[in-house]
Amino acid sequence: MLIVGERINTSRKVKGEAVIEAAVVRRDAEFFTDLARKQFEAGATYIDINCGTLTSGEPEAMEWLTKVVQETVDAPISFDTPNPAALEKGLAAYDTAKGQPLINSITAESQRYENVLPFVLKYQAKVIALAMDDTGIQQDPEKRLSVARKLISDLTAAGVALDDIYVDPLTFPIGTGSDVGLAMLDIIEKIAAEFPGVHTIAGVSNISHGMPVRKLLNQAMTVLALGKGLDAGIIDPNDRYLMALIYATEALLGKDEFSMNYITKSREGALEDL
Repeated sequence: MLIVGERINTSRKVKGEAVIEAAVVRRDAEFFTDLARKQFEAGATYIDINCGTLTSGEPEAMEWLTKVVQETVDAPISFDTPNPAALEKGLAAYDTAKGQPLINSITAESQRYENVLPFVLKYQAKVIALAMDDTGIQQDPEKRLSVARKLISDLTAAGVALDDIYVDPLTFPIGTGSDVGLAMLDIIEKIAAEFPGVHTIAGVSNISHGMPVRKLLNQAMTVLALGKGLDAGIIDPNDRYLMALIYATEALLGKDEFSMNYITKSREGALEDL
């Protein structure tokens, strides 16, 4: 499973305080060096960077964060912004020797699609395709599935490889409706069946927004989604129990040949004291 570490995000608060945003504003490199390194060492494949809450200076902040993260860890970066100027600054500063960048995200919204597609092509980036269009975010899973199909068709027609497309079915908080988890799982399963080669990804932690004991819901949803074909997750890799569940689930689903990754993680101590 491709793990996108979600912790460098200025919308994330710690005990109600906007500490991530404040650290970006004061350009606290040590703070983000620590965040990036801990996620990478915990198993993150990509390090996501998002500074979208800044009312001004987002492009410069994205450029700065890109440099700090890539100097810290040997992992590619996920550029998480709807702002074309910020995306351009980040990608221009990115060292492709770290690996293929990931753009988070493109949608079927006309303006956003036109703004983001040139960067996907220019930088040969992987891209997260969010299942939303000019009608906005739709609760109806059939509508989201239809949007996802159109995005796949449009992206491949533009020259984006199937293997570089990661469809995000949108994760609604379970508190907004009893069937939102089932709808998300259904979209993942249908995309996997209809489009071999295309990947699925989800910001799994959104499922627990506003709920008590959030980690438990995130962990359960990740296991269920893996069973339906989820390929990637935007998650907290520092949740050791969640990561252990991923290793175990992949072994049980036959996604880990001869369970070698599971065995390796056990030998490394990643499964101890859980």
